[in-house]
Amino acid sequence: MTLSRLVLFSGWGIDARIWQPLIACLHARLAHVTETDDQAGDGADDQTKRRPLEIIAPDWPEEGPQADSRADSEPTASQASLGGADTLWLGWSLGALRAEALAREQAPAALVSLAMGPSFIDQAPSEQTIPALAPEVLEDFRAAFARNPAASWQHFLRWQASGEGSARDCLKQLRELIGRHPVSRAAVLAAGLAELASRQMSLAPQPELPLEFWLGKQDPLLAPGLSAALRAQGQVVAEFEGGHCLPLSATEALADALLTRMGLTTHVTRISEEA
Repeated sequence: MTLSRLVLFSGWGIDARIWQPLIACLHARLAHVTETDDQAGDGADDQTKRRPLEIIAPDWPEEGPQADSRADSEPTASQASLGGADTLWLGWSLGALRAEALAREQAPAALVSLAMGPSFIDQAPSEQTIPALAPEVLEDFRAAFARNPAASWQHFLRWQASGEGSARDCLKQLRELIGRHPVSRAAVLAAGLAELASRQMSLAPQPELPLEFWLGKQDPLLAPGLSAALRAQGQVVAEFEGGHCLPLSATEALADALLTRMGLTTHVTRISEEA
């Protein structure tokens, strides 16, 4: 089945600008298809003129420059119909936990959890069989955030970039994309940390909503053994060379994986064969 719409959910404290390199890469790979569609002209029917891929990167909740005043808002009306049988959702980090919860209502065709397991921290360490970070890790960070939100946000950028092959270059690119100051208010960021402490995905089989985990091999925000534990429970797992910042460190590999998962590789294959 070919999926024609991609929805991208960003992570804690980082707005949709994080997706710019990936979106550019996807458009570049499909550029010839787009040009062919454009050349079809006004007389072509809608199917002929349709782009092979529509990409939406909503800033929810309130991580972008257009944020409103609510700290714990649900998607706005313009974001209330992001699902559908033609749609793949890719949630990165906290965005994956949010997307999984929202998917129960909006029903995309498939969901990919990028750089996130079923939970960020152990929800019930004595019962949980899927590895996650110890609760103290997040508790310490939340305490530091309460004392100095701006400094803690900067520390988080360095933390998530630390697993990349060139952490300095990744951090530089990250700051060039999103700036050196968070666009969200401290209350919004604090609410996001509370979500990281409480949200947990359901791993119960859901044929109507296939769930996949795409993880970085050197991700410092994931617990050791996560990939193996997920596979042991029958979950679909793909691993990428990189850390937590896969949208920046594994842009091309991620674009190729998305096109394959969405059934759009036939477009790219046809282009390369005709080149």
